[in-house]
Amino acid sequence: MKIHFTGRQIEVSPALRKVAEERLAKLDKFLDHLMEAHVILAVEKRRHRAEVVVHGRHVTLSAAGETADMYSTLSLVADRLERQAKKHRDKIKVKKKRDGARISPRRLARASSIPESPRVVSVDSSPLKPMSLEEALLQLSGTEKEFLVFCHASSRRVSVLYRRKDGNFGLIEPET
Repeated sequence: MKIHFTGRQIEVSPALRKVAEERLAKLDKFLDHLMEAHVILAVEKRRHRAEVVVHGRHVTLSAAGETADMYSTLSLVADRLERQAKKHRDKIKVKKKRDGARISPRRLARASSIPESPRVVSVDSSPLKPMSLEEALLQLSGTEKEFLVFCHASSRRVSVLYRRKDGNFGLIEPET
């Protein structure tokens, strides 16, 4: 990881560089692919301020802190960055677990080449009422159901009215 140092009203000594590099090197055990870091050190009267921005492939971490001593300020900022890195790592782990759990049983069976026979699942039953196409359309549009099976009033045949993906409705009628 490349580390760039900027000092404002302070000369960045080799000892400060070494402390900052050692503390930032610890971030590698929490996150892979950290590319560069920018460390900004500033002194105003008795306040020692440090700001660190770390860029990775998929993450940017930043922390700032202020104490009376530059070494303790660097330690404070590094602790904050470690907390952010741990939190980001845990988010990634949870997301990977969740994505792994999304595999459907059918897809899992195909992947493991275990044949799975299709099952018939009964959802609910409703009486087969004779109604016109307009009545069936009103009844289906008033619910969240995907389809409606009804007896067409004029032909006395079973018909299916279904909701299409484009927002329209489709009608399936048996041939004569």
